[in-house]
Parts: sequence; structure tokens; C-alpha cells
Amino acid sequence: MLGTVLLGLVLARYDLGRVARAPSPPGKLYWVEISGAVSRPGVYSFTDPPELHHLWARAGGPGSPPALADHLASGSRIMVAPDGVITQERMSGAQLLVLGLALDLNQARASDLEAIPGIGPVLAERIIQYRDTHGPFTQVEELIKINGIGPKNLEVIRNYLIIDDN
Repeated sequence: MLGTVLLGLVLARYDLGRVARAPSPPGKLYWVEISGAVSRPGVYSFTDPPELHHLWARAGGPGSPPALADHLASGSRIMVAPDGVITQERMSGAQLLVLGLALDLNQARASDLEAIPGIGPVLAERIIQYRDTHGPFTQVEELIKINGIGPKNLEVIRNYLIIDDN
């Protein structure tokens, strides 16, 4: 399963421009990755927002999972260290796009933004610099203020981005 995801990431990095699809509507599947000290690391789908113990059971985590207060957001990545300590972050931008998930414009790193068709390294850095200078985006349409993003480019990239207020 992990090999399939990695292959998808490689193909997405080099081929998204030709086969790019907008992310699926939210609410269909919740995707969560788990890696590290579990029997079956990989990316798992759920029909409802999962709690860590759901993911832990499917991935063959050792013993009982540590307690987390909330459900796991779609696109979460859980890493389990050999000592059982877990870390949580977002999946990479390319991986999110392969799964049909949009990137949060206010959380994405430059490398995440580069996975979007029409955004290369220079434009990704401009977006990050604009966000650092002007604060969080309140709507995706603000990207039009960035040099190199015109109306046509905005129409292409807007479907791959969200503003998550959580």
C-alpha cells in the first residue's frame, strides 16, 4: 500500500499538470497516514473522522494508543517513535493532492504549494513571503495580489486550496 502511495506521489509531482483533477468534495473519505513503530504502516481511509484508537487498531499499533483529545483530521500524518511517542502533522502537499484533498493556504509550506499545477518554486516562495508579510489569507482570491498570479492562473489553482478556520 505504501508503495502505491509513493508511486502516486512521484507521478503527481511530474504529471499533475496533464491529469490534474480538483480535490473531491469533503465528507466522502477521511485519509490518515501512520508510520513508524506499527505493524502495518500506511495510509488508511475512514468514512467518518477517525479517533487515534481506530487508526491504531488498523495499523497494528503496539499496546494501547496514547490518548488524543480530538478526532484526526483528514490528511493527518501520525508518526510513532520506537519508544511509543507519537507526533502529528499534515501529509505532504503532493500526497494530499493525490488523495484528492485540498491544501490549507495558511499552513502549506513552499514544497507543498509546488505540487499544485501552475505553481513552481519561485511562485511558491512568493506566496509564503506574502503570507509572512501580510498575515494569514482570509480567502483564496487574495492570491491575485501576488506577482505571477493572474486571473487564469488563479482559476487553475483555487480548486486545490482551502482556508481552514480551525
